[in-house]
Amino acid sequence: MTIELLTAPLPRGSLIPSSYSDAEIEAESRRLQRVIKQPVKWNLSTCRAIAPLTLEINQLKRENDVFLIAHSYQTPDIIYGVADSVADSYALSKEARDAPQQTILFSSVRFMAETAKIVSPHKVVLHPSPEAGCSLSDGITARDVRDLKEAYPGVPVACYINTSAAVKAECDVCVTSSNYLSICERLPGERLIFVPDRFMGKHLQSALAGKKEVIVFDGECEVHAIFTGDKIRSWRKRTAELGMELMVLSHPECDADVLEESDFVGSSEVLINEALRLASEGKRDLMLITECGTADRVIAESDEELNLIGACVMCRHMKVTQLEDILQALREPRSEQVIEIESAVIERAGNCLDEMFRLAE
Repeated sequence: MTIELLTAPLPRGSLIPSSYSDAEIEAESRRLQRVIKQPVKWNLSTCRAIAPLTLEINQLKRENDVFLIAHSYQTPDIIYGVADSVADSYALSKEARDAPQQTILFSSVRFMAETAKIVSPHKVVLHPSPEAGCSLSDGITARDVRDLKEAYPGVPVACYINTSAAVKAECDVCVTSSNYLSICERLPGERLIFVPDRFMGKHLQSALAGKKEVIVFDGECEVHAIFTGDKIRSWRKRTAELGMELMVLSHPECDADVLEESDFVGSSEVLINEALRLASEGKRDLMLITECGTADRVIAESDEELNLIGACVMCRHMKVTQLEDILQALREPRSEQVIEIESAVIERAGNCLDEMFRLAE
């Protein structure tokens, strides 16, 4: 099953934005349409509807010295309308840590905002949509990790960054989709526990065969689990019949049969950069095997005419946040929108992340 965001998210009408002149709204509308580069879905009428929201959000950021960061899977109005920085969760957490602003608003899912708080415990971290979870993060608890450590005493535990602060606090090192193989290779001993993504765990089992035994937790990303190798083979056959040379770029949260059929595998940010590189070399028939936001960014950031093949899969959790949620959190954040983590958990989870920074950099 594939899911696609067919229309731009219009304001829900839950907030009344501040008043701006017709000239200000028109200029902002044209800016939004120009940077998003999807004139059908994000037409001028839609951009005019959201312009008062982006204008006020950007005004409040300046007035209150807020650094607004957004994950690549957020919608284009957030990414190109109000975000100060856009990337994957690893890069954004580092930016949150290094930013001079003392207030960070993280437009994303919950575990990412928690990660930003772990690396910046002295800062205020706002998360506009507390209900925005993640199938990977929500699928494992700290108790699950403790049970694995009891079953396999002394075996190092590596956790994917898509985990809660409580889970990170129980693990030895955190990893991302860019560095999980290199870090896991460097861990001591001949055994390794990897949580929570079973697909990335399978990749590790294959890559480290004969070197390490990898014990894998049974979790998955509900978006990337939808993709299959059969679907890619079908698309390759159909496009080849039309004279196209399809280039398939996939995220490592997909199953092994998807990666075997892919021309390139990498994290969201790496996939974007590779797609832009291929397009600049004239290879413009691309299939992105990941969440829809990646395709939105490639369209917006490419100077080439692209032919993106196939339907992307939308993360329902990532698409929870809308501009009105961000505006409300900037105006008067509710208590549940302010990330609070116990100091003991921050310290232990921070050690887990520090070990990743040490081994990856």
